[in-house]
Amino acid sequence: MNQVNPSKNLIPQRAKPPVELLKSGRLMNLANNQSSGLIIKKPYYAEFVGPGSAVGGMFDIQCTTLYALGNAEFEVPSTQIERQQAFQNRITDIETLQEFCQQDSPLQRAVSLLQFLAERFPLEEIQMISNDVLAQLVGVLPSTIVAAWQAQSQPQLESLRAHQPVTAG
Repeated sequence: MNQVNPSKNLIPQRAKPPVELLKSGRLMNLANNQSSGLIIKKPYYAEFVGPGSAVGGMFDIQCTTLYALGNAEFEVPSTQIERQQAFQNRITDIETLQEFCQQDSPLQRAVSLLQFLAERFPLEEIQMISNDVLAQLVGVLPSTIVAAWQAQSQPQLESLRAHQPVTAG
């Protein structure tokens, strides 16, 4: 798991372990770094949180495990506008996963999730996350994630990542 990077408006590294930060009820946001994301595991499901999204606060008190993707850093929103934007980003993340979950085919939900993650993060990082946790993101069985990995060969997923435009953050 990536360490929290100390700098202006960032949570100091020695403050608390990241899971404890989220469970503390303190409102933060994931730094708006295009190459960052979190998978937050809760007792019965998991959530993906992208750059700039609110974390902690009332959202993540039931967090049991935290998986960092990319360069994950936490910031404290200092203005009302920053908090509102972080809330809006979290809602957008929820809506994205909801779109995947509305697909009728469990295999298609799993494939869509893997494609979504492969567009943003190196495959090595995604593969380090258990199939159980990935399955909880889109409401499928872990065996469906295994089938999705097989259906989407690694060269196909890597080509998705290679064709993504690089944008400045």
